[in-house]
Amino acid sequence: MLVLAQSSKIKGKIVENVKEAGLEFASVSLIRLPDSVTVSTQLTNEKGGYDFADIKPGNYFITASFIGYENGKSASFSVNAADLTVPALMLNTGTDTLSELTVKGNKPLLERKIDRMVFNLSNSLAAKGTDLLQALAWVPMLKVEQSEISIIGKGGVSVMINERMVQLRGNELVNYLKTLRSDDIEKIEIITTPPAKYEAQGNGGLINIVLKKNQSLGWRGSLGTSYSQNTYPSYANNMALFFRSKKLSSSSTFNQSNYRSIVKESFNITGRPSEIISNEKRLGTSPGLQTGISIDYELNKHNNIGLIYNISDNKSNTTFNNSYSFVTGSSIDSVLNTTGKFSRPLFTQTLNIYHDFKIDSTGKKLTSSVNFFMNNPEMKNDFISESENTCASVQNNNLSKYNIWSVQSDLTLPYKWAKIETGIKLAHFNNNANVEYYNYLGEVFILDKTRSNEFDYTESNLASYFSMESELSKKWEAKAGLRYEYTLLEGYSPTLDQRNKRNYGALFPTAYIVYKANKNHVFSLNYSRRINRPSLNSLNPFAYYTNNYTYYTGNPLLLPSYSNNVELNYLYKGRFSFTVFQQHTSDIISNLTTVSGPTLVTSRGNFLTQNNLGAYLSFNRSLFKWWDHSIYASFFYASPKSKIATISTPSGTSASFGINNSFNATSLLTFYLNYNHNLPSTDRNVYTYRQRSLRMGARIKLLDNNLIISPAYFLGTVSKYDFHYSEFVQTTATDYNYNTFTLSLTYSFGRSKVSGNNKDIRFDEKRRAQ
Repeated sequence: MLVLAQSSKIKGKIVENVKEAGLEFASVSLIRLPDSVTVSTQLTNEKGGYDFADIKPGNYFITASFIGYENGKSASFSVNAADLTVPALMLNTGTDTLSELTVKGNKPLLERKIDRMVFNLSNSLAAKGTDLLQALAWVPMLKVEQSEISIIGKGGVSVMINERMVQLRGNELVNYLKTLRSDDIEKIEIITTPPAKYEAQGNGGLINIVLKKNQSLGWRGSLGTSYSQNTYPSYANNMALFFRSKKLSSSSTFNQSNYRSIVKESFNITGRPSEIISNEKRLGTSPGLQTGISIDYELNKHNNIGLIYNISDNKSNTTFNNSYSFVTGSSIDSVLNTTGKFSRPLFTQTLNIYHDFKIDSTGKKLTSSVNFFMNNPEMKNDFISESENTCASVQNNNLSKYNIWSVQSDLTLPYKWAKIETGIKLAHFNNNANVEYYNYLGEVFILDKTRSNEFDYTESNLASYFSMESELSKKWEAKAGLRYEYTLLEGYSPTLDQRNKRNYGALFPTAYIVYKANKNHVFSLNYSRRINRPSLNSLNPFAYYTNNYTYYTGNPLLLPSYSNNVELNYLYKGRFSFTVFQQHTSDIISNLTTVSGPTLVTSRGNFLTQNNLGAYLSFNRSLFKWWDHSIYASFFYASPKSKIATISTPSGTSASFGINNSFNATSLLTFYLNYNHNLPSTDRNVYTYRQRSLRMGARIKLLDNNLIISPAYFLGTVSKYDFHYSEFVQTTATDYNYNTFTLSLTYSFGRSKVSGNNKDIRFDEKRRAQ
């Protein structure tokens, strides 16, 4: 005989002690006895009501919290087959516990802090029970793609955990974020204009992931695997272990993956008497290993020491074939067919050693660290180019070695009247690159010295900063900072006997002001000055070929670009966010394509200046107790100017919007449907065609929420761009085969509240070597 377990509904209401009116957005949890396991958590509706469905028979009690109120707890009750209504639970206000409740009480979904927007992930029902990567899709202003996380309108971001930089990029970062559970995250901070404490390099912004604080001791871990299928299958496996004792906390991660891809690309030069029409197909495989360990030890109540070590070994192998047709009028003059193999083994190591000195119990702290990064990319390109009259077999290799180290010290001094931060940093880059071009003659490859080159590059950056933050009144807060960075660089090519030296310094001010009209209306105004230094590869003056007539060359005379950024933000009831920003950027580092007969050359230069004006809005709301909804829209207007007459730079606009939906079928089953749309846009001399993406999937929780199964489907469109020059138009269309089904499984074990050492060190310089 088959016996089906019956389930029940539990209803109730959370009220306040003054008016006995319902409290909207109070956090309510259903706790099971006798093991005190949290069965489900939700936010109350507009009338203070809650409704737990599919509850199995047993003994339970209710807990509730809301900012400014004491936490509440109901009497225990039994659930049988019938539905149950729990008596109203009253939350009391009280000045004695206000300071504690400010920290522990429930908060709105969105908050505006002095220099950042805060998304309280622990209050987002849609983001619960997922890995961190999936949860980030619900954060306003963030865009999560296959292997990149960016701030809309800002580009790629750096990720921090508890104010410590995660030294991973691309697929490595994606795999690492999958090891973290959203239930362990307290909040996510979006920093669009980083303050003086952080490096002035880059315009992408920062996100800081703040973990929940707990003191549980013992072990915790997780195992995860994912399988993806489009044209070819791919997979990724990960493992994480966390340990905490009274003095020692540690974490270790291991990721192993193998991604396979097929990319189809067309590249056309049109609008001139002699046109170039090309098509290329690339088949790639990227096996990779990554492991890391983090250890923090408390020497005494004033001193902590720790280290973080990460190592990765990735091998990217691509076979390709392309066809270049040279056309005059309606006649094809010649066709150049190229087949080849491109490989890029990449081995990296990062070591961080730090010391935290807690000066006193008020929060005064001195943090010091030493960081080292090593990166040895080896790019090998073997290809054969054939036409009716020629046949050439070529090896073009680029061997590089990066060594980057830095030393920094940061002092934090909180006082009643202000919070002061100051610090210094020294960073040093060393890059040795060797470009080799070989022609196959007879039966051996012969080095072509006219197309080969050695390049040595060194750079030192010295920085210091000072910032002060103060609460001027109950409604006004302000923060201002100043950072100074001085750079000494030298590039030397023994092949050309060419040496370039340059020294420069710059000030980078930041300023923030916040006005809290009341609990529903918050306004803020931010300003920052930023720098974008050229990557180390783009400074190498020699050519890197993809066929006999097409190559990329660096520019050792590249200058950094500077930008001034202003943002005005408005936040309503922690749900609706509106941002208007203006940005002026000078000496923008941009690609420049030149065509001479069959020869196609891409280089880089500082020839653009641009003004951007944009707006962004987002709205997050639970439409029903089973339906969480968020929507965003953005608009940008760009007005560029070019120093080069052949670069056409009309003013243009761009816009995008997205919709996220999460449907809670039961406490154990959730469906989601997300859609993003980028409208056609013009930016500088680039016209971008319409792009769309659709992501749908489900989350199934089993084994007391320890096992999560996540099937998903992603559909994206072709990326297509027109680059306008006075003599021709360069059109590139790339099909990344964004039609992918993914199945992911994550199993958690051990004590759920154990948090290991998730510290890392700010080491932004390594981004320029990747």
